[in-house]
Amino acid sequence: MEAIRSLRVAWRQRGWSLLARALMQRMGFWLALSAGWLSYLLVVFGILVEGHSYWPRMLWGATVVALGLWLLGWVSPTLYLVVAFFVGVVNLSYGYIAHNWRVGALEYRLMTTLDSPWRERSEFIATYVVGSKFFWFLTSYVLFGVFLGVLARRQARGIPFRVRVAAGLGLLLLVGLGYWKWPLLEDYPLLRFGTAAHRVYKDYRVILTRRPRIRRLMARMPETPCPSPFTKVVFVLGESANRDFMHLYGFDMPTTPFLDSLEGKVYFKAISPVNQTLTSVPVILTPAKVDEFDRFYNEPSVLSYLRKCGYQVFWLSNQLRYSPYTSTVSSIADEADVVRFIFYELGEEYAGGYDENLMRILYPEDIVPGKRQVFFFHLLGSHFDWKQRYPPEAALISNPQNNVDHYINSIAYTDRVLERIFRYFAEQEDPFLFVYTPDHGEFVAPKEVGHAFATSYQEEYRIPLVFWASVESPRLQRLQQLVQDRIVNTETMDLVLLYLVGQREDPGLSFRPWVLSLGPPRVRNYYELPYITYQERP
Repeated sequence: MEAIRSLRVAWRQRGWSLLARALMQRMGFWLALSAGWLSYLLVVFGILVEGHSYWPRMLWGATVVALGLWLLGWVSPTLYLVVAFFVGVVNLSYGYIAHNWRVGALEYRLMTTLDSPWRERSEFIATYVVGSKFFWFLTSYVLFGVFLGVLARRQARGIPFRVRVAAGLGLLLLVGLGYWKWPLLEDYPLLRFGTAAHRVYKDYRVILTRRPRIRRLMARMPETPCPSPFTKVVFVLGESANRDFMHLYGFDMPTTPFLDSLEGKVYFKAISPVNQTLTSVPVILTPAKVDEFDRFYNEPSVLSYLRKCGYQVFWLSNQLRYSPYTSTVSSIADEADVVRFIFYELGEEYAGGYDENLMRILYPEDIVPGKRQVFFFHLLGSHFDWKQRYPPEAALISNPQNNVDHYINSIAYTDRVLERIFRYFAEQEDPFLFVYTPDHGEFVAPKEVGHAFATSYQEEYRIPLVFWASVESPRLQRLQQLVQDRIVNTETMDLVLLYLVGQREDPGLSFRPWVLSLGPPRVRNYYELPYITYQERP
């Protein structure tokens, strides 16, 4: 009441100027301004500018959070600064994701961030954070909101105990109301992050139990000999390779001289089942499908089935190792007999280096003539930052001017890597099968590039699929007859590979248009997705 009385006196005596001065001296004013600035205005801005990731119903949550912060400021101004800063950072993160990629399935954004190794994070920060004007704008915005909170704290001298108690009770009442009306509030960015974090925690627990579960399952499974003509199988899993930039598929620059010259190859236009690695690799290599992703958690990958076929399985990777405990990719790699990552074999200075280094962790004693062996090579391929993916002397475009030029060079360098792997095994006497396909595609334009967009583009899924056999393979010929000009979905690559080595009679090819945007349950029809260059139709 005293505050209201003072405002009335100020208005009567000196009008607006004194009213403004009186407001400036009031803690509640600064507190309200800071709380609204950090929790409410960013949402309003998002609704107006980034309508794909913000919705008007978020204002309910913004109102409750702003009021909660205001009450917290009366309970403890210092604690308010800590919580307000946290709210601001979460809103900043959400806004930054929305601006660059659109938010989509937030839990997959968190999972990728948590599982990505430090080198990949540093490349991301250098490219998308340090050099982003929008990021620094958001950072300045949040810091100004915290500064307003500091001004409020300076006015917080001798807050009566009864005011603190009343504010605390109000805060508890507000929390109870929020729990009761959760459906109205759950879309607010702060609460979306909390829900996504809980889902990631649950997924990680399932992945942690997958390894022992698969081992127990395979221990009980009988051997299944395969009448395969191939003593060696080489499966090269690429990264972020869009077939639109491959001469093999009609690109106007000589980016694939090796694949072009490979006589007897069988290759198809293909689409990846997902537009990001952590969910794409499980669908490609396990019984999981676009609409049955949960099968990944309970069923072994093709690596385990090949071992039951009598093959010794190697996993050789230039990826900067994801978490060995929580990553879907590492969980699959662990099913191999031999697992090697360049980071651990050659040292930190080689981490994130060129894919040709993979040949340095394939030792001569690994190749046993006459012994059935499968070698999975996981490339870094065309993973951004593209100018880091190829040595300068291997550049097709000697003076790259933009992202497109660097991407073209990375595709051309991958062709060189494929040739080196191929030649190594061709020099052996054992008949072998050679397979190349990446985990997903990439969309590349002069001003905007990438993958894992919430509003997915067709280019993020367009990939090559190449087979070659050193001996005649009726099964490979049958694949060619079945596919003809259709587009293959690599969601069943595990079945195709087992078919080629004779473990099953059904080739298991998928021509379905269904793909995942980031991960389940976001199923999309590939042919209905937006596109950057042209629309691909069945």
